[in-house]
Amino acid sequence: MSFVHPGYLWFLSLLAIPIILHLFHFRRFKRFYFPSLKYLKEQEQEKKSVKKLKRLLILCARLLAFAALVIAFAQPFFKKAAETKSGIPVTAIYIDNSLSMSAKGTEGELLSEAREIAKKIIAKSTGNTRFFITTNSFSGVERKLHSKATAIDLIDKIELNKASRKIDQVIVWQNEYLTRYHREVANVSKVQRVMLSDFQKSTTTLTSFKQPKTAWLEQTYIVQCTPQNSDNLFIDSVWMDSPVHKPGQSCKVNFRVKNVGLSDAKDVPVTVLFDGKTRMTNLSINARSSATSHMFFTPNNPGNIEGKISVSDRNITFDDEFYFTNELAKEGRIVIVNGESGELSTEKVFRTESFYSTETCSEFAFNKRLLRDADLLILNGINELPSGLIADISSFLMQGGSVFCIPGSDINYGDYTQLLKRVGLPGYSGKVTNGNQLSEISYASKFFNGMFDKQQKTLNIPLLKSVYSMKNFRQANAEVLLTLRNQQPLMLSVKQEGTFYLLSTDLSKANGGFTANALFPSILLRSAELSLRALPPYFTIGAAGVLELPSNTNQEAPLTLNSKSNSFIPKQINTDGIVRLQLNQPELNERLSEGYYAIKSTNVLGKIAFNLNRDESQTDLFTVEGLENQFNQAGFSDIKVQAMSSGNSSFELDMEKPNSFWRTFVLLAMLFLFIEMALLKFWKS
Repeated sequence: MSFVHPGYLWFLSLLAIPIILHLFHFRRFKRFYFPSLKYLKEQEQEKKSVKKLKRLLILCARLLAFAALVIAFAQPFFKKAAETKSGIPVTAIYIDNSLSMSAKGTEGELLSEAREIAKKIIAKSTGNTRFFITTNSFSGVERKLHSKATAIDLIDKIELNKASRKIDQVIVWQNEYLTRYHREVANVSKVQRVMLSDFQKSTTTLTSFKQPKTAWLEQTYIVQCTPQNSDNLFIDSVWMDSPVHKPGQSCKVNFRVKNVGLSDAKDVPVTVLFDGKTRMTNLSINARSSATSHMFFTPNNPGNIEGKISVSDRNITFDDEFYFTNELAKEGRIVIVNGESGELSTEKVFRTESFYSTETCSEFAFNKRLLRDADLLILNGINELPSGLIADISSFLMQGGSVFCIPGSDINYGDYTQLLKRVGLPGYSGKVTNGNQLSEISYASKFFNGMFDKQQKTLNIPLLKSVYSMKNFRQANAEVLLTLRNQQPLMLSVKQEGTFYLLSTDLSKANGGFTANALFPSILLRSAELSLRALPPYFTIGAAGVLELPSNTNQEAPLTLNSKSNSFIPKQINTDGIVRLQLNQPELNERLSEGYYAIKSTNVLGKIAFNLNRDESQTDLFTVEGLENQFNQAGFSDIKVQAMSSGNSSFELDMEKPNSFWRTFVLLAMLFLFIEMALLKFWKS
């Protein structure tokens, strides 16, 4: 037999007090009686013996009743056979401390309610139980087993965390440690798993997860903490028509606001701050819907521009602000490599734009150092491509640069096949001399966005005498921008780290004079505009990936992230002239907060924005039945799902103790008290 609260058994020592009083009460001297009264005294003595027996039985009944009550408070139970053999029982408790747990429940913040339930579970566990506490932090202290005292202390310190975890991620994290513990520790017992969360649909779907068959898992308890109000408005995303803008150029700031509540939101005020200017608008958003809007700004000072969009929402507030940046470029740098068939008109296009600086060289004088600060590389009429040039082009694309390839009039097909295969395109198969007139412009493409006032049905483009043909180009991951009547592509693009643009004709006057048409400088300038490299507009804390910086930021001093209140060095890898900042590290996520961070080395290299994860903004919750289905489908055979009832301040998790029989001792105490009452009432003496 074991006891949940063995300390109560010390009260059994109080039983000695009435026993001592009974044994030593009224010690009397011996008395002698005269013979004439001897018979009467004998009768009286018999009555005293009966009374003595009665008092003894009453005393025993009272003692047994008191003892039964003490044992009931100590909560006795018999361990299961498996538990007795294995030894230490373990309870794995997961407390969801994501931002959605900041919503208000019946007794305050959902996280506070979850902490209290966890502490009740710990308090009612057996004395030798060890606890494995897990939160969304996945910190080192969460890879240890804790006693009752340390577990409660750890739970009291749990606060809201910016990291958002999927339930399957949490289960995998726990399984990894508990499996190793069960394998390495000889006296481990069965494990009970308790999961306390609001169980949002965005984080709880387990359709692709299967719980492995484990010898240690005994039962899983699912406790859902539900908010009183699930209405929520939040900024879902922000985007610009172009990542980089020119000074004096109008910037269109697009944003989307979501309403995940069950009621419509009317005239919601939205504030947009960009480049120090503030503008406001009102949006009406239907229930479980979203609304998209935009505002125009015209910044003039080059550099990284800070932006912030705010929405007014009273229920859940952590997602009411969205930070972003946009770059106003000083200039664009173009490198033009001229071949034997190169046309000078290509270089002349950029002389009309003071924003761009160009550097030209021949194919024989090219050096990869020219690409160090370049945004766009133009291959202008090159017939033969040396292997070294092909390697430099591939490296430039991988580093985020863009390439505009204009073939020569007499190309080496093997060289171009080698280049095109590097970007995922089939090689040229020959020349086509029929049907070489432009028939279709992909107006829906982002490339042509805003270039034309209206879509033209008749395209006044001169006939090209010959065009390089390409078989199976539609099977490649390429976007066709210009299409000929013979369905061959005149221009297409392939998106990698940078973008590869390919024109399938040479620009010689003998081939049709394509450069004389207004479309040619337009597509060349647009490709240059889209090639301007900029930092991403924002990152998400807990889900950010790798930030690759241009090669000119490769400095000896380590790069740091600096906000107004924080500064630290992220993990970084320097390879091939590219600095890669690892922004998905758990220790980094703990330190990051929403807002702006400057990237510094010896000087400021740029600015990036961080936002909290919007997964936690999706307030749709699973029902109890839905949770049961999710966990059953994931392979959990023995689960119990409970939801905190609205207004039920006495909520307790239904975790049954094995072979617990404290109620039996309560009944025995009542029985002994009943016996005492019967002796007092019916035994007359």
